[in-house]
Amino acid sequence: MNNRLKRYAVVTLLVENLNQHGSWCGETHIQKAMYFLKELFPHIVNYPFMLYKYGPFSFELRDDIGIMITEGILKIAPAFPYGPRITLGEGSDRIKSLFPKTLNRWERKINFIAEKLKDKDVKELEPLATALYVIKTMPQLSLHEKIEKLQGLKPHVSFSKLKEAVVEAQRIMEDAKKYDT
Repeated sequence: MNNRLKRYAVVTLLVENLNQHGSWCGETHIQKAMYFLKELFPHIVNYPFMLYKYGPFSFELRDDIGIMITEGILKIAPAFPYGPRITLGEGSDRIKSLFPKTLNRWERKINFIAEKLKDKDVKELEPLATALYVIKTMPQLSLHEKIEKLQGLKPHVSFSKLKEAVVEAQRIMEDAKKYDT
């Protein structure tokens, strides 16, 4: 139970940071930001991710978000004409209060991810998170080979956008190193 509540606290802090930075903060944003958090700072969360239709996806995270909405930790805020945003619910302070030292220790890293992904829309998050997936699972590939691999996974995204995604994912990985102490 403690692990589950700690995951909820991390998700809550991530949602809070995404919203503070002006992110749309729909489920896709949370999924991709959590994937970056897991890959760049694996000691914080260990959600299992798989490569799915729109990039890395965690069914367990999706289930946790649903439970957190049901329990009032998170809430859905309708935002016409787009899909819903996810914001903090009335129970968010309660869940964060259970792990103040842990969240304080991880806040800079979570904020770093939220800052890097804040202005990305879902069309940008998909190739960016998939680029990170390719980089992390196939580090031996050259830049061109990574882009070609991405092209096979995301044929609907242009070569230039895929190249931008790989370069940006590598830059974010490099920038994350100064936070991993």
